[in-house]
Amino acid sequence: MATTPFWKKMLLRGNTTALSLILALLSIFSVLFLYYTQNSFLEAFEEKTYDLRFKVLRGPLEPDPNIAIITIDDKSIAALGRYPWSRDNYARLIDRLAAAEAKAVMFDVFFPERENAKNDQLFAAATKRAGNVVLAVAFNFDKEGRVTTITRTLPEIERGAIGVGHINQMPDDDGVIRRIPLLLGAEGQQIFSLGLVAAKLALDEKNITPGDFEIVLGERRIPVDEEYRMWLNFVGGPGAYPYYSFIDVVSGRVPAKELKGKMLFVGATALGVYDMRVTPFHKNTPGVELHATVADNIISQRYIRQGGMEALIDMAFIVLMGALAYYLTTRLRLYGAIPATAVLLAGYVWFTYYMFDAGQWINMIYPTMSAIVAVLVGGGFRYLVLERDAREMRSMFSSYLSPKLVARLEKDPDAAKIGGDNKEVTVLFTDIKGFTTFSESHPPQEVVSRLNGYLGAMVQVIEQHDGTIDKFIGDGIMAYWGAPLAQPDHARLAIDCIKAINKRMGELREQWHAEGLEPFTIRGGIQSGEVVAGNVGLAGKKMEYTVIGDTVNQAARLEGTAKYYGVAYLVGEDTYQRTREVCRYRELDKIRVVGKHLPVTIYEPLEGLSMLDESTARDFEAALGMYRARSWEKASAAFKAVLAVAPEDKPSKIYVERCEYFMQNPPAEGWDGVFNRAEK
Repeated sequence: MATTPFWKKMLLRGNTTALSLILALLSIFSVLFLYYTQNSFLEAFEEKTYDLRFKVLRGPLEPDPNIAIITIDDKSIAALGRYPWSRDNYARLIDRLAAAEAKAVMFDVFFPERENAKNDQLFAAATKRAGNVVLAVAFNFDKEGRVTTITRTLPEIERGAIGVGHINQMPDDDGVIRRIPLLLGAEGQQIFSLGLVAAKLALDEKNITPGDFEIVLGERRIPVDEEYRMWLNFVGGPGAYPYYSFIDVVSGRVPAKELKGKMLFVGATALGVYDMRVTPFHKNTPGVELHATVADNIISQRYIRQGGMEALIDMAFIVLMGALAYYLTTRLRLYGAIPATAVLLAGYVWFTYYMFDAGQWINMIYPTMSAIVAVLVGGGFRYLVLERDAREMRSMFSSYLSPKLVARLEKDPDAAKIGGDNKEVTVLFTDIKGFTTFSESHPPQEVVSRLNGYLGAMVQVIEQHDGTIDKFIGDGIMAYWGAPLAQPDHARLAIDCIKAINKRMGELREQWHAEGLEPFTIRGGIQSGEVVAGNVGLAGKKMEYTVIGDTVNQAARLEGTAKYYGVAYLVGEDTYQRTREVCRYRELDKIRVVGKHLPVTIYEPLEGLSMLDESTARDFEAALGMYRARSWEKASAAFKAVLAVAPEDKPSKIYVERCEYFMQNPPAEGWDGVFNRAEK
């Protein structure tokens, strides 16, 4: 006799609580393992929460009033000429700032090449005279992160400076700068960052001492990671610190009292200089502001800490949040546990923001994930074991609905109800030209075989473009985009689909021709708009998911109207408005279909879907303008000119006939240019 598996015994005994507890504990420890291994995918999300806390939750802070930026901006470039500038301009700047008694001048610019002896000497002399200038150093790295070279200012200039600071800014994998290395070393050299050197000068400290996960500056202990990177506590977006234009300072237009005693960072803010960085606050932040932020954080001791203490707090909350969420699933049904867990998570997010505001980065993603997984595991187990109606529903629908819809119903069983909801969709109807004649003149077996081959190819194309095939209507197809799952670009998907259908039909015609078979040609109608989408039928007997409404009717009538105009596809006004940026059209007519009072404008897509090229289509549109202006003779001549280029263009033939008719029978004064379709 076969042995009953352990898990089945537990179910048979009704011991569902013990098994759900085991699953919940496994889920919590799985999240702990991911946290311990620093899963790169989840870490990327956590970094985004770092950005969110700055920009959305906390907002800007008041910057240190003694930090300002001298900008190499567009105004200065316009005055001094193309950048980089001659070094005598920098000498003038340093002399101005020295006269104004600035605390220090920090250059986020370096001068590695010689200009000429005169200007180089002017700059070096001004640097030495001022006695408060710090110059930039840049480390260059290879793909493996190893230092290849170090770029410095010319030695004779650098000797006059009171120090140097590196200006390297290393973005995270997503391109956002969230931290800056305060210390870099290579070739026996260790160089502190420009912002750290600025803080040292501002605080009148003598020594900087690197330690384990900290850098000591006087009595300040700056938290860093193992690579001496400090998380930036951004005070705001671009312009958070006062800006003084380089040319205004050099020209003496900035009062000396505004510069006195300040830490002045000199750097580029002009977009053309390409020294822009992505930060949590803004995608185009001048790099010089990041150095100012480092100095500000150290001077004000506004750090963001993410060390051992924070890691312990993170792990404690991973366990606590998972346990609380599991507890909710044991006391509430799934639909009650979910909102209760949402409230719990909202409280935790507030707590992480509170701690962040206090300078501690507590992880948001992993504890949240622990709670969510616990709800899914605990609640999902109860759902599978105790709520059997949902499984029966899946069984009923999976026999005829698409996998996408079945997946949705698993998450939202209430969606499986008679009736539906309003959705914005794009509907496509296609039909084979002359299929009735073909079917009457060929054996039934050949008709079915050819039809199956054609329909199979169309199904593949439509599904490749994320469409839902509603039904086959003889040789016709009804498909739609935007339901049951929302698709914001449903109209574009439909237009891309008919382009692909046109290409596939060309391949099929070549194949049929090679096999000596009569080829098919199709036409179609497309319209976008609101429909009612949902299950219709008799519950428990026969139901199907479909879309109904005026948009569906319009698409069907546009397919039929395409035959009248002799074109492959007709597109309604709503689809045209949604896709005119991605597809070229020609306007064909304004028509009023049977049963409708309001006229609709119809369009033919070009780009390989029409016999007209773009130039001829423009001529057609010009002729159409004459027609609507009641210039019948000019319009007739213009349409005939189109026919001279495209003799088979049926719309032009139709308009020639209308023009000739209106020449003999002018319409009434209130004529609106609308053609009334007498057929569906």
